[in-house]
Amino acid sequence: MFNISESNIIEQDETWGGFENEGQPQVRIVRNQADPTMIVDGVDGISVTCESTNRFYVEYWGYLAGGLWATRDGVSELKQNLLDDQDDIPGWSLSTDLDELPDWFPAPENPPSPVTCTECGSEVSGTKVVTPYSGELQDRYCPDCWVSVREDL
Repeated sequence: MFNISESNIIEQDETWGGFENEGQPQVRIVRNQADPTMIVDGVDGISVTCESTNRFYVEYWGYLAGGLWATRDGVSELKQNLLDDQDDIPGWSLSTDLDELPDWFPAPENPPSPVTCTECGSEVSGTKVVTPYSGELQDRYCPDCWVSVREDL
């Protein structure tokens, strides 16, 4: 799951919700759905919570929901597989502020760079840009321009 190697998955949580994480530092990763016209079946969000020095609970939700316990190396693999891609519009992004990351979660190597809005020319974060019909067109809109442009589509 999430390209975490089997050796770094301690166990699967078949019942979902096997770790109480209230009050524990948590890292949240969310799917960046830049194309609002595309329906994605799968996982929309992931939270990682530290249970002990080498045991972390990874909870995921969306169309698929569940959890698993992973090692510290498994958490590193999760971060590497989801957050270290080099695309200017990433598929996943941290919803936890980089300044608030706990010491057990490695920071992404290259946070997304801003991209230019096709309509107004302003720079917008790669995690907030809207790219409708991105499979065919390369138009990129800031959230404000998208509100006006989508009425014309």
